[in-house]
Amino acid sequence: MIDAAAIQPLLEITSCRAPAQAPDTGLLAFIDDESGMPQIWLGDAAGKRQLTRHPEPVNSFAWSPAGGALVFTADCGGDERWQLYLCEVETGQVRPLTADPMTAHMWGAFSPDGTQIAFSANARQKDQLDLCVMELGSGRVLAVGDSAGHQEVLAFTADASCLLVRRTLGAASDQKLELVEIATGRRGPVLDAPHRVKFTAARPLKAGGGLAICDHGGDRLALWRFDSDGKPTDCLHEAPGSDLDAIALAPDQQGAVIAVNDSGYSRLVWIDLASGAVRPLEMPVPGVVSNPSLPGAGNSLLCTISSAVSAPAIWEIPLNGGPARRLFGPAPLPAGIMPDIACFDSFDGLEVPYFLYTPKGARPAAGWPAVFIIHGGPEMQWRPEWRADVQWMLSQGLMVVAPNVRGSTGYGRKYHAADDQEKRLDSLADLTALRRLLAESGTVDPARCAVFGRSYGGYMVMAALTETPDLWTCGINFYGIGNFATHLLATGPWARMIRVAEYGDPSRQADLLARLSPVNRIERVQAPLMMVHADRDPRVPPSESEIIHALMFGLGKRCDFLRVAHEGHGFKRIENIRRVFGALADFLAQEL
Repeated sequence: MIDAAAIQPLLEITSCRAPAQAPDTGLLAFIDDESGMPQIWLGDAAGKRQLTRHPEPVNSFAWSPAGGALVFTADCGGDERWQLYLCEVETGQVRPLTADPMTAHMWGAFSPDGTQIAFSANARQKDQLDLCVMELGSGRVLAVGDSAGHQEVLAFTADASCLLVRRTLGAASDQKLELVEIATGRRGPVLDAPHRVKFTAARPLKAGGGLAICDHGGDRLALWRFDSDGKPTDCLHEAPGSDLDAIALAPDQQGAVIAVNDSGYSRLVWIDLASGAVRPLEMPVPGVVSNPSLPGAGNSLLCTISSAVSAPAIWEIPLNGGPARRLFGPAPLPAGIMPDIACFDSFDGLEVPYFLYTPKGARPAAGWPAVFIIHGGPEMQWRPEWRADVQWMLSQGLMVVAPNVRGSTGYGRKYHAADDQEKRLDSLADLTALRRLLAESGTVDPARCAVFGRSYGGYMVMAALTETPDLWTCGINFYGIGNFATHLLATGPWARMIRVAEYGDPSRQADLLARLSPVNRIERVQAPLMMVHADRDPRVPPSESEIIHALMFGLGKRCDFLRVAHEGHGFKRIENIRRVFGALADFLAQEL
């Protein structure tokens, strides 16, 4: 018997993320959801206190290099039309820097002296992000350079004369890195290449030039150095068979900590930037590292770590090998279950990795009842991070299977591109092959298999229920795509070009998109379906779920539809999290 109510205590576990130390006082700021939604908190040896009480969830923040203040971003109801706010830390006073609710302001960086900020925004034309520099004292905004599509500010150069900018040309794996001169708008290429390149991080150096994590040299993301003219000088570090994830640069810029994505798990290494010498750092818990930095004297790494059995928490890891400390955030779940990593050969021989979470106790004679979870994106990867719903499933004797089907990131550019456009359903074939393999081996009960996904994972749920309807006991679709034509028409215009490059162009590939859209085969669904969608979702408009629900109702098929007010592409407020995942638990208790 599945106990649906047992999910509620797991949903109450809070998280802390994105730690950043003030440059003047050493005060630690981070994003914490203890108040019921993400806000900025401050912490020191005496404990923590809430700084912001903004009416909307805080998305991100950055300290001013001058100290004493920080800029944070927040939207309205999850619509991702971010506004910028300046918060004076001593008083808690907040001043809006932007106030255009129909414009998305993408945070960029502070100037080295803290008097200016740079960001990109689509105020002029909704499908273009323009570069902007604001003087904080006067509020004056300078438009920098010509329009260039989807572009993001990564940093100012040390002399504040240029912006380091990442420009996306099509899909998220087709990008250019540029130095843009603020006074003239002149653009200079950085690490230019005749082939597609993906840039996940870049930092200018005080001495000129800089560092970037990118796949400039091949299939995998590595650490590259470029000179003052933007030309590549050398590949400083690569991890064969793995991608590099993130970089934390030492204050003296002589070394850095690199986070390596090793089959989904993070491992840390220190690299001497002059010699290239590398030494490993010990992870305090197996999991995924984000937001790494080397503040103060640079003797310890500050970062967020999330694991399958512990919600995101803030850790300090000494570089000298001393014991790591969890500064803020919850302890690991005592009865939590870690996953195993496995691979299988799919329908065409391609090796596909997956995470297998096995409940405690003896396997039932018919195999485990199972929930197959497909990650979103699709340019993403399932990693062993905290999921309250997964740990609840395991506690109820439900196996969780999480494949990284072709098209996932983390396994190289070739694997990442293996589901593009006309190859879209090959990723579904991976899911189908894994479901059949585990059923035939007796690992899962073929009569009790659910498929669950969010966003693009929700599309995969609908594709599974319409293409292979006999394989699934039930489906759970959170804010998924049902019709690519209407999705691409109504999605946030500032990111439409990225989604068109991934899925296909409606003006040229209408027939393909119609064939790939589950809404056109909805009569094939046999299993009960649960759907959840919020009313302000800017990525997948709620109409994608509304039409599926209407069609399922008209066809006399079971479809539970939960509409959520004042949320976007996901759920940030604790009352909505309780409601949504409580409903998910009830649905699985009934159907599985």
